[in-house]
Amino acid sequence: MMVLGIIAFVVALLISVMLHEAGHFVFARLFGMKATQFFVGFGPTLWSRKKGETEYGVKAIPAGGFVKIVGMTPLERIAPEDRPRAFINQPGPQRLVVLVAGSAAHFVIALVLLFSFAMAWPTKPTGYAQVGTVYRCAIPNGAGQCPPSAPPAPAYGRLQVGDVILAVDGRDVKKTPAVLHDPSLPPSGKQVRGGADGVVALTRSTSGPVTFTVERDGRILTITLTPVIGPDGYPHVGVAPVDQLVRQGPLGAAAAAGRMFATGVVDSFRALGTVPRELATLVANPNAPREIGNGGGQVTSVVGVAHLAGEAFAAEGTSAGVAVLISVIASVNIFVGVFNLLPLLPLDGGHVAILAYEKARDAIRRWRGRPAGGPVDLTKLMPVTYTALALIVGMSLILLYADLVNPVANPFQ
Repeated sequence: MMVLGIIAFVVALLISVMLHEAGHFVFARLFGMKATQFFVGFGPTLWSRKKGETEYGVKAIPAGGFVKIVGMTPLERIAPEDRPRAFINQPGPQRLVVLVAGSAAHFVIALVLLFSFAMAWPTKPTGYAQVGTVYRCAIPNGAGQCPPSAPPAPAYGRLQVGDVILAVDGRDVKKTPAVLHDPSLPPSGKQVRGGADGVVALTRSTSGPVTFTVERDGRILTITLTPVIGPDGYPHVGVAPVDQLVRQGPLGAAAAAGRMFATGVVDSFRALGTVPRELATLVANPNAPREIGNGGGQVTSVVGVAHLAGEAFAAEGTSAGVAVLISVIASVNIFVGVFNLLPLLPLDGGHVAILAYEKARDAIRRWRGRPAGGPVDLTKLMPVTYTALALIVGMSLILLYADLVNPVANPFQ
């Protein structure tokens, strides 16, 4: 089952890469630009076929893909007959659409997967929330265990298994059931064994005492706890609820997919912010235990994510495993879409930043009564480009090494 999960993830990743490049290709052709190559992968060519003016093919290393559009940079030599169709000679809005189409494809993939997830599996809380587990620590790891450094759980000794949570800070749980779920993950539809999706995350803004109104043995009790703010920025009290979830209709599933997508975008930016710290930790102490679900998470390579997807598929069984796999693939697509829009060359976001600079510069020049400037001299940006590329490659190699010699602990055991 684990191998099947890994294969499914890799196939889904390759399809995502192909659709990313298809996004660039389709809009370039739609706007009349000339695209001469559409390839999935890098390195030696395994197969190719030319149809019309475009060569389609597959290369040996499945680590990305590319579409060659004539005139992507001012440095390119362009045949006279191709100049009217060159990328750099097209209107700014059309160039912008072509540049962002790759990331847009990832976002569409994620939304479709999350919508399918919300339609096929129970994701809507009924409003009935019962305490299923009370941990000794506020932020247990993925296996529901407490690391030595974990702070004690505010709920330990205060809330009890079987307590029915009626309200949080006076808010009726039936009216605001989302307060009982970690907003960084979709509900699992069952009581989990532990980990981030079982820990009660109250709200994004809670920073002081929180009052729980609970029913215990027919009595209504008011219990005040002060949550622990974890490294993920969320408050935790160390309780996992028994989720009572139901399936949703198309409108409800669409709304749920939108919420999960928005949360995924926010979490992607948060993950990017943790990369320097995580990499520094890996370099300083490469043999340190790596765990997901202890409030911080772990940065991993594609190999690490594929391995985790396989472990989830094997541990959770066919139906739940497919649900977890869909969530992982959606999360990866959101992250890749966000990462690709960073304003760094050679990423698409770097080209978007150059286009935005040119348009802003020309607007100022017109306001001053001066003619528009020429294209940005990319040769002056090559040191920045090479630096960004070196950082990306270096980060990938460090994470790949860590995932091979010291993989993230299985959070599904």
